[in-house]
Amino acid sequence: MTDNESLKFFLRLVQEKHEQLKTCLNELFQSMASDSHGEKVSANGLLLQACENLSYVLSAPDRPKWLEHLIKETTSYNQNHKAPGQNFRLLNNIVGQRNQAITHTWSFENSSIETDYNFDDLYQRLKTESKLHELFDSMVSTLEKMVSSGEIDSLTALKSLEQLISIIKQNQDGSYFSVMASWEFLTGFTKNLVWQELTTLPGIKQLKSAFEKTVKEMDIELDTLHTSIADEIKNKYKTTLTTLSYKAKGENLLEHNSSKKISNK
Repeated sequence: MTDNESLKFFLRLVQEKHEQLKTCLNELFQSMASDSHGEKVSANGLLLQACENLSYVLSAPDRPKWLEHLIKETTSYNQNHKAPGQNFRLLNNIVGQRNQAITHTWSFENSSIETDYNFDDLYQRLKTESKLHELFDSMVSTLEKMVSSGEIDSLTALKSLEQLISIIKQNQDGSYFSVMASWEFLTGFTKNLVWQELTTLPGIKQLKSAFEKTVKEMDIELDTLHTSIADEIKNKYKTTLTTLSYKAKGENLLEHNSSKKISNK
């Protein structure tokens, strides 16, 4: 349809959000067969979130009716699920939308999105006005000090740090998608066991703290950058398109999750 890399990213994002929605929709129907009211409420909440996530990345004219209907019904259930008959009401009101939601195919050829959704130049310009490059350089410098310190005797840890350095260097000056992909990898890395175990090394602990401080600064900077991009798109194109929105991770940014481990392949 187009060689616009930003549009390709947008289409991939829509497909990803749609797949998440379909999974949550199927799980809600399954939960309705459960004896657990809590399971129904939880499944409804997940579907509502998935619907809103998809809606957020679409401009108003591109939001299908079934999506608006699902948001309305799941919101209502979320607010009134303790009232008698709400389980039946929800199931009855969304059963007709299920097939449309599952089989929907996305086509933007007749919309204004291809002309409106070209923010590569905008992103690059606003990025140069931010501190992103400086923060990425600081991260790389800290990680290289860790590797060269001689304090880390784990080959797995060294390989993981070198992999992270390589990813940051390769992507920090790239496209929006490249930067955000490296950011997601980076924040995921700070939650895995390899990173957490570095705290036990006295000579590394201070460097680790400095790196995490920079990560938090990056989170704030990305939030500011995305706000600037969204505002300029809105003002320039008079559109509510919010595909570039960014949810700052804040206090949960460095939260440890022992179930996540970095690949050492």
